Amino acid sequence: MTDRLVLRSYSKAIFLIPTLVASVLGWIFQAIFHKPLLIFELIWLCLFFFNMFVVCFDFNSSKFVLLILVGIILFVLAYIFVFPLLFNPSFFRDDFALSLGFTSHFYIILSAILSLFLLIAVSTAVFDYYVIEKNELYHRKGLFTLTERWSLTNLRFSKEVVDVFEYMVFRAGTIKFYPTKTDVIILPTVLNVNKKESHLNHLLSSMRVTTDG
Repeated sequence: MTDRLVLRSYSKAIFLIPTLVASVLGWIFQAIFHKPLLIFELIWLCLFFFNMFVVCFDFNSSKFVLLILVGIILFVLAYIFVFPLLFNPSFFRDDFALSLGFTSHFYIILSAILSLFLLIAVSTAVFDYYVIEKNELYHRKGLFTLTERWSLTNLRFSKEVVDVFEYMVFRAGTIKFYPTKTDVIILPTVLNVNKKESHLNHLLSSMRVTTDG
């Protein structure tokens, strides 16, 4: 491991990346087949629904288990009552057919909008981050601005997985620093949080061994 660690906190907009990828694929499929693909449209809707859940709500481990149970119940009910209606359209009328009709324009416009949001989210994280090196924790904001710095001597930190879905998608979690008795620095949505935690433990342990020596 290196003696330098960079920590960036991202906006929840990054969890829209799966929807962006699916939208780009939808545009490609439209260009190849020249017609809407119902199966892909349903997959896109499910993925979009999942992304909205991740962005809008926080699910800890207990809520996650409850959500799985509710999801199983809803799936069984849908399988019994809803699926027969969708795939046996004669139940409604002779000319009924499920058609969402997502066009290539829909996919490409949505891809452009999501790309803009993601560009802003990533750009913000690139120019606003925390660094640990040379026995110090410091905060850089902007291209050349250095705001605050703290010694690692009494630094404590904690890691927390606030949302199970965020952890599943990008191994994301929250890291909290306690540089003094009164100051708390909260970094939500840190990607690969377990790897960052291991690196932090390595740096702090090395610093304390050097100090004791």
